[in-house]
Amino acid sequence: MSDPTPPNPQAPQAGPWRLVLKLTATLATLALGATLLWHLSGRRLWSEYQKWQVEVRATEDSVPIGYIGANYRRSYNDRAANFHFEKDGKKLLWAAGGAGQTKEFYDVTEADFPVREVDGGFGRDSIPGIDYPILEKSDGEHARNLRSRQNVFGLNLDEGPRAYPEDLLSKIEVVNDRDGDTPFVVVYDRGRGRAYAFKRLVSGQVLSFGTTGYSLRRAPLLYDRKTKSLWQIFENGVFRCVNGPLKGTTLSPNRTAEPFQWDLWFSQNPMTTVLVGNDRSKPIPEE
Repeated sequence: MSDPTPPNPQAPQAGPWRLVLKLTATLATLALGATLLWHLSGRRLWSEYQKWQVEVRATEDSVPIGYIGANYRRSYNDRAANFHFEKDGKKLLWAAGGAGQTKEFYDVTEADFPVREVDGGFGRDSIPGIDYPILEKSDGEHARNLRSRQNVFGLNLDEGPRAYPEDLLSKIEVVNDRDGDTPFVVVYDRGRGRAYAFKRLVSGQVLSFGTTGYSLRRAPLLYDRKTKSLWQIFENGVFRCVNGPLKGTTLSPNRTAEPFQWDLWFSQNPMTTVLVGNDRSKPIPEE
């Protein structure tokens, strides 16, 4: 048998650079394929995924918390046809009365607000404020339904941290609350999406506040039940009486109501209580 032909030392050999070229070509082909696949179907799939995420969040956010006693107390059909007018030299603003009740009016002749710019006119306490707050711990029957992204306003009180869900405040506008022996009121301004807390003490007397059914530039116009004076929340967060026996009186701030998402507030205040409603079995306070 003859010996095999020895290799030709002049023949080109496959070097590492050729492997690199092949690998580069393969990767380029894969990249091109991936690009084409993205243009053909990837964008559509990503868009559908994003829409699905939005729908999931919307579904989560629509689940009711189950707030207690947050329903409207009175019918909007009680609204007066003319709720501000002049009579016998006085400027009057309709206050309450309907379904056989005696009509009541505020005398706003000397009011410190533009009466003709008010909106609403559905009557005193037609929007139900909270006079007897129901509070729960974070794992309570209703509080545990709060969603992580839900907006709340947090107060660090002497009794401990307390959260006020914004969607509840937007329904009722005013909360007459207490921090131990200190009475305070939480007022929600729809127009600016802010909540404020004030001590509800004037000359040593405790006031309770209710809604008038009116707003001024989307900010609530409230009344105190002791004197039937009207109160306005201003852009700078001042809460001042603008009509009635207490006109010119300003309530002192209690604590700063800071906006939080629920998960952040809870992570910083795990012992927080949460406002979840009002005890409607009790009557509206007369004062």
